[in-house]
Amino acid sequence: MPLLQGTVAGTAGCGKSPLASGTRTVSGRQYILQVPSNYDSNKEYKLIFGFHWRGGSMNDVAPGYYGLRALAGETAIFVAPNGIDSGWANTNNRDNTFVDSILSEVKSNLCVDEKQVFATGWSYGGSMSYNLACSKPTVFRSVSVISGAQLSGCTGGETKIPYLGIHGVVDSVLNISNGRSLRDRFLRVNGCASKNAPEPSPGSDSTYIKTEYSCSPGFPVWWIAHGGDHVGSPSSGANWMAQQTWDFWTRAINVGSSSTTTSLTTTQSTTSAPTTTTTSSGNCAARWGQCGGQGWSGATIVVIDSGEFGLKFS
Repeated sequence: MPLLQGTVAGTAGCGKSPLASGTRTVSGRQYILQVPSNYDSNKEYKLIFGFHWRGGSMNDVAPGYYGLRALAGETAIFVAPNGIDSGWANTNNRDNTFVDSILSEVKSNLCVDEKQVFATGWSYGGSMSYNLACSKPTVFRSVSVISGAQLSGCTGGETKIPYLGIHGVVDSVLNISNGRSLRDRFLRVNGCASKNAPEPSPGSDSTYIKTEYSCSPGFPVWWIAHGGDHVGSPSSGANWMAQQTWDFWTRAINVGSSSTTTSLTTTQSTTSAPTTTTTSSGNCAARWGQCGGQGWSGATIVVIDSGEFGLKFS
Protein backbone atom coordinates (compact mmCIF):
# COMPACT_ATOMS: atom_id res chain seq x y z
CA MET A 1 0.00 0.00 0.00
CA PRO A 2 1.48 3.42 -0.90
CA LEU A 3 2.22 5.82 1.92
CA LEU A 4 -0.34 8.52 2.55
CA GLN A 5 0.74 12.08 1.91
CA GLY A 6 2.51 13.53 4.94
CA THR A 7 3.55 10.19 6.44
CA VAL A 8 7.14 9.16 7.10
CA ALA A 9 8.75 5.99 5.79
CA GLY A 10 10.66 5.34 9.01
CA THR A 11 10.67 2.81 11.80
CA ALA A 12 7.55 1.16 13.19
CA GLY A 13 7.36 3.84 15.89
CA CYS A 14 6.66 6.63 13.41
CA GLY A 15 3.16 8.01 13.92
CA LYS A 16 2.74 6.39 17.35
CA SER A 17 2.37 8.01 20.74
CA PRO A 18 5.98 8.23 21.94
CA LEU A 19 7.76 6.68 24.86
CA ALA A 20 8.44 9.13 27.65
CA SER A 21 11.94 10.20 28.59
CA GLY A 22 13.30 8.46 31.67
CA THR A 23 14.72 5.20 32.93
CA ARG A 24 13.44 2.11 31.17
CA THR A 25 13.92 -1.63 31.69
CA VAL A 26 14.26 -4.09 28.84
CA SER A 27 15.32 -7.73 29.09
CA GLY A 28 16.04 -7.20 32.77
CA ARG A 29 18.48 -4.33 32.21
CA GLN A 30 18.12 -0.57 32.42
CA TYR A 31 18.82 2.36 30.14
CA ILE A 32 17.98 6.05 30.16
CA LEU A 33 15.98 7.40 27.23
CA GLN A 34 15.96 11.08 26.29
CA VAL A 35 13.31 12.11 23.76
CA PRO A 36 13.33 15.65 22.27
CA SER A 37 10.96 17.95 24.13
CA ASN A 38 9.26 18.95 20.88
CA TYR A 39 9.15 15.40 19.52
CA ASP A 40 7.07 14.96 16.37
CA SER A 41 6.01 11.37 15.71
CA ASN A 42 5.95 12.05 11.97
CA LYS A 43 9.57 13.17 11.84
CA GLU A 44 12.62 10.90 11.80
CA TYR A 45 15.30 11.52 14.42
CA LYS A 46 18.92 10.58 14.87
CA LEU A 47 19.49 7.91 17.54
CA ILE A 48 22.65 8.27 19.63
CA PHE A 49 23.96 5.72 22.14
CA GLY A 50 26.32 6.97 24.87
CA PHE A 51 28.23 4.25 26.77
CA HIS A 52 29.69 4.94 30.22
CA TRP A 53 33.20 4.23 31.44
CA ARG A 54 34.41 1.55 33.85
CA GLY A 55 32.88 2.25 37.25
CA GLY A 56 30.44 4.77 35.81
CA SER A 57 26.77 4.36 35.04
CA MET A 58 24.03 5.52 32.70
CA ASN A 59 23.33 8.35 35.15
CA ASP A 60 26.80 9.80 34.59
CA VAL A 61 26.38 9.88 30.81
CA ALA A 62 22.73 10.93 30.55
CA PRO A 63 22.97 14.62 31.50
CA GLY A 64 25.15 15.63 28.57
CA TYR A 65 26.10 12.54 26.56
CA TYR A 66 29.76 13.60 26.27
CA GLY A 67 28.71 17.08 25.16
CA LEU A 68 26.65 15.85 22.21
CA ARG A 69 23.21 16.64 23.58
CA ALA A 70 23.87 20.38 23.48
CA LEU A 71 25.08 20.12 19.89
CA ALA A 72 22.16 17.96 18.77
CA GLY A 73 19.50 20.22 20.22
CA GLU A 74 16.12 18.70 19.40
CA THR A 75 17.34 16.64 16.44
CA ALA A 76 18.24 13.41 18.24
CA ILE A 77 16.95 10.72 20.56
CA PHE A 78 19.58 9.75 23.15
CA VAL A 79 20.10 6.45 24.92
CA ALA A 80 22.44 5.74 27.86
CA PRO A 81 22.62 1.99 28.56
CA ASN A 82 23.74 0.68 31.96
CA GLY A 83 26.57 -1.86 31.99
CA ILE A 84 26.83 -4.99 34.12
CA ASP A 85 29.31 -4.58 36.98
CA SER A 86 29.78 -1.00 35.79
CA GLY A 87 31.44 -2.11 32.57
CA TRP A 88 31.13 -3.64 29.12
CA ALA A 89 32.92 -6.99 29.21
CA ASN A 90 30.26 -8.30 26.77
CA THR A 91 30.57 -11.84 28.11
CA ASN A 92 28.76 -14.23 25.77
CA ASN A 93 27.69 -11.16 23.77
CA ARG A 94 25.33 -10.13 26.58
CA ASP A 95 25.92 -6.43 25.91
CA ASN A 96 25.34 -6.82 22.17
CA THR A 97 22.07 -8.55 22.98
CA PHE A 98 21.17 -5.69 25.33
CA VAL A 99 21.81 -3.16 22.55
CA ASP A 100 19.58 -5.20 20.23
CA SER A 101 16.79 -5.10 22.82
CA ILE A 102 17.09 -1.33 23.19
CA LEU A 103 17.09 -0.83 19.43
CA SER A 104 13.99 -2.97 19.09
CA GLU A 105 12.07 -1.09 21.78
CA VAL A 106 13.10 2.36 20.61
CA LYS A 107 12.46 1.73 16.92
CA SER A 108 9.10 0.13 17.68
CA ASN A 109 7.92 3.14 19.65
CA LEU A 110 9.77 6.16 18.28
CA CYS A 111 10.44 7.54 14.81
CA VAL A 112 14.09 6.81 14.09
CA ASP A 113 16.13 7.60 11.01
CA GLU A 114 17.83 4.25 10.53
CA LYS A 115 20.52 5.90 8.44
CA GLN A 116 21.57 7.97 11.44
CA VAL A 117 22.16 5.63 14.37
CA PHE A 118 25.41 6.38 16.20
CA ALA A 119 27.43 5.26 19.23
CA THR A 120 30.13 6.84 21.34
CA GLY A 121 31.81 6.32 24.68
CA TRP A 122 34.96 6.94 26.64
CA SER A 123 37.36 4.28 27.92
CA TYR A 124 35.32 1.10 28.47
CA GLY A 125 32.46 2.93 26.75
CA GLY A 126 34.73 3.57 23.80
CA SER A 127 35.60 -0.11 23.73
CA MET A 128 31.90 -0.99 23.57
CA SER A 129 31.41 1.50 20.74
CA TYR A 130 34.29 -0.12 18.85
CA ASN A 131 32.66 -3.51 19.38
CA LEU A 132 29.48 -2.20 17.74
CA ALA A 133 31.50 -0.94 14.77
CA CYS A 134 32.74 -4.51 14.37
CA SER A 135 29.52 -6.38 15.09
CA LYS A 136 26.76 -4.05 13.83
CA PRO A 137 28.22 -1.97 10.97
CA THR A 138 24.96 -2.09 9.02
CA VAL A 139 22.93 -0.95 12.04
CA PHE A 140 25.17 1.87 13.26
CA ARG A 141 26.10 4.54 10.75
CA SER A 142 29.27 5.51 12.59
CA VAL A 143 31.04 5.42 15.95
CA SER A 144 33.29 7.77 17.90
CA VAL A 145 35.74 5.89 20.13
CA ILE A 146 37.36 7.99 22.87
CA SER A 147 40.37 6.41 24.60
CA GLY A 148 39.22 2.88 23.81
CA ALA A 149 40.77 -0.57 23.43
CA GLN A 150 39.55 -3.99 22.40
CA LEU A 151 37.94 -4.87 25.72
CA SER A 152 34.40 -5.68 24.57
CA GLY A 153 35.28 -7.95 21.68
CA CYS A 154 35.14 -7.45 17.94
CA THR A 155 32.86 -10.00 16.30
CA GLY A 156 33.10 -9.47 12.57
CA GLY A 157 35.10 -6.32 12.01
CA GLU A 158 35.40 -6.81 8.24
CA THR A 159 32.60 -4.52 7.03
CA LYS A 160 33.12 -0.84 6.25
CA ILE A 161 31.85 1.79 8.69
CA PRO A 162 32.88 5.44 9.17
CA TYR A 163 35.25 5.51 12.14
CA LEU A 164 36.51 8.27 14.44
CA GLY A 165 39.17 7.54 17.05
CA ILE A 166 40.35 10.00 19.74
CA HIS A 167 43.23 9.22 22.11
CA GLY A 168 45.78 10.92 24.38
CA VAL A 169 49.48 10.46 23.68
CA VAL A 170 50.24 9.96 27.39
CA ASP A 171 47.20 7.83 28.25
CA SER A 172 48.30 6.07 31.44
CA VAL A 173 45.36 3.66 31.44
CA LEU A 174 44.91 2.45 27.88
CA ASN A 175 48.09 3.30 26.01
CA ILE A 176 47.61 5.14 22.74
CA SER A 177 48.88 2.04 20.95
CA ASN A 178 45.44 0.55 21.72
CA GLY A 179 43.69 3.40 19.93
CA ARG A 180 46.03 3.14 16.96
CA SER A 181 45.30 -0.57 16.68
CA LEU A 182 41.53 0.02 16.61
CA ARG A 183 42.00 2.74 14.01
CA ASP A 184 44.22 0.54 11.85
CA ARG A 185 41.55 -2.12 11.53
CA PHE A 186 39.16 0.30 9.87
CA LEU A 187 41.88 1.93 7.81
CA ARG A 188 42.32 -1.49 6.24
CA VAL A 189 38.64 -2.41 6.05
CA ASN A 190 37.63 1.00 4.66
CA GLY A 191 40.30 0.87 1.98
CA CYS A 192 42.11 3.97 3.22
CA ALA A 193 45.31 5.23 1.63
CA SER A 194 48.41 4.97 3.79
CA LYS A 195 49.71 8.24 5.22
CA ASN A 196 51.66 9.64 8.13
CA ALA A 197 49.55 10.63 11.14
CA PRO A 198 51.51 13.12 13.26
CA GLU A 199 50.74 13.33 16.96
CA PRO A 200 51.35 16.20 19.39
CA SER A 201 53.98 16.23 22.09
CA PRO A 202 52.84 15.41 25.63
CA GLY A 203 51.20 18.37 27.29
CA SER A 204 47.66 19.71 27.12
CA ASP A 205 44.57 17.71 26.18
CA SER A 206 43.33 20.88 24.50
CA THR A 207 46.10 20.54 21.91
CA TYR A 208 45.34 18.01 19.22
CA ILE A 209 46.18 16.95 15.69
CA LYS A 210 43.50 15.53 13.41
CA THR A 211 44.33 13.27 10.48
CA GLU A 212 41.64 12.69 7.85
CA TYR A 213 42.37 9.68 5.67
CA SER A 214 41.38 9.15 2.05
CA CYS A 215 39.12 6.09 2.15
CA SER A 216 36.34 4.42 0.19
CA PRO A 217 33.63 7.02 -0.58
CA GLY A 218 31.23 7.36 2.34
CA PHE A 219 33.52 5.53 4.78
CA PRO A 220 35.97 8.10 6.13
CA VAL A 221 38.35 7.53 9.02
CA TRP A 222 39.50 10.35 11.28
CA TRP A 223 42.23 9.98 13.89
CA ILE A 224 42.66 12.67 16.54
CA ALA A 225 45.60 12.49 18.94
CA HIS A 226 45.77 14.98 21.80
CA GLY A 227 48.57 15.84 24.17
CA GLY A 228 46.88 14.62 27.32
CA ASP A 229 46.11 11.57 29.44
CA HIS A 230 43.01 9.36 29.83
CA VAL A 231 40.20 11.92 29.58
CA GLY A 232 36.68 11.88 28.14
CA SER A 233 36.59 15.61 27.54
CA PRO A 234 39.26 18.33 27.68
CA SER A 235 40.30 19.39 31.17
CA SER A 236 40.06 23.03 30.09
CA GLY A 237 38.74 25.00 27.16
CA ALA A 238 35.99 24.09 24.73
CA ASN A 239 34.84 20.49 24.36
CA TRP A 240 36.48 19.90 21.00
CA MET A 241 35.93 16.13 21.30
CA ALA A 242 32.17 16.58 21.15
CA GLN A 243 32.44 19.12 18.35
CA GLN A 244 34.70 16.88 16.24
CA THR A 245 32.39 13.91 16.81
CA TRP A 246 29.36 15.94 15.77
CA ASP A 247 31.18 17.29 12.72
CA PHE A 248 32.19 13.78 11.70
CA TRP A 249 28.67 12.40 12.05
CA THR A 250 26.85 15.27 10.39
CA ARG A 251 29.31 16.28 7.68
CA ALA A 252 32.23 13.95 6.97
CA ILE A 253 30.32 10.71 6.61
CA ASN A 254 28.05 12.32 4.05
CA VAL A 255 30.77 13.70 1.81
CA GLY A 256 33.56 11.14 2.21
CA SER A 257 36.94 12.14 3.60
CA SER A 258 39.70 14.42 2.49
CA SER A 259 43.39 13.61 2.55
CA THR A 260 44.53 16.53 4.67
CA THR A 261 46.18 16.64 8.06
CA THR A 262 45.20 19.56 10.28
CA SER A 263 46.89 20.73 13.46
CA LEU A 264 44.59 22.59 15.83
CA THR A 265 45.02 24.06 19.28
CA THR A 266 41.95 25.13 21.25
CA THR A 267 42.24 28.17 23.49
CA GLN A 268 38.66 28.75 24.64
CA SER A 269 38.02 29.08 28.37
CA THR A 270 34.75 27.17 28.67
CA THR A 271 34.46 24.68 31.51
CA SER A 272 34.54 20.94 30.95
CA ALA A 273 35.08 17.84 33.05
CA PRO A 274 38.23 18.02 35.20
CA THR A 275 41.06 15.53 35.08
CA THR A 276 41.59 14.02 38.51
CA THR A 277 44.75 12.51 39.95
CA THR A 278 43.18 10.06 42.39
CA THR A 279 45.30 6.99 42.98
CA SER A 280 44.30 3.41 43.64
CA SER A 281 45.92 0.21 44.74
CA GLY A 282 46.68 -2.75 42.50
CA ASN A 283 48.31 -3.20 39.12
CA CYS A 284 45.85 -1.36 36.90
CA ALA A 285 46.36 2.26 35.96
CA ALA A 286 46.06 4.56 38.94
CA ARG A 287 43.23 6.67 37.60
CA TRP A 288 41.03 4.13 35.93
CA GLY A 289 40.17 0.52 36.76
CA GLN A 290 39.86 -0.38 33.11
CA CYS A 291 40.20 -4.11 33.46
CA GLY A 292 38.38 -7.35 32.95
CA GLY A 293 36.99 -6.99 29.44
CA GLN A 294 37.61 -9.09 26.37
CA GLY A 295 41.21 -8.67 25.27
CA TRP A 296 42.41 -7.36 28.65
CA SER A 297 45.62 -9.09 29.75
CA GLY A 298 46.40 -7.19 32.93
CA ALA A 299 45.22 -7.47 36.50
CA THR A 300 41.54 -7.12 37.30
CA ILE A 301 40.44 -4.52 39.81
CA VAL A 302 36.78 -4.38 40.70
CA VAL A 303 36.69 -1.80 43.48
CA ILE A 304 38.60 1.46 43.23
CA ASP A 305 38.56 4.19 45.83
CA SER A 306 38.04 7.11 43.51
CA GLY A 307 35.53 9.89 43.14
CA GLU A 308 36.26 10.07 39.44
CA PHE A 309 33.43 7.68 38.68
CA GLY A 310 31.02 10.43 39.64
CA LEU A 311 32.13 12.75 36.84
CA LYS A 312 29.41 14.00 34.55
CA PHE A 313 29.96 15.18 31.01
CA SER A 314 28.03 18.17 29.73
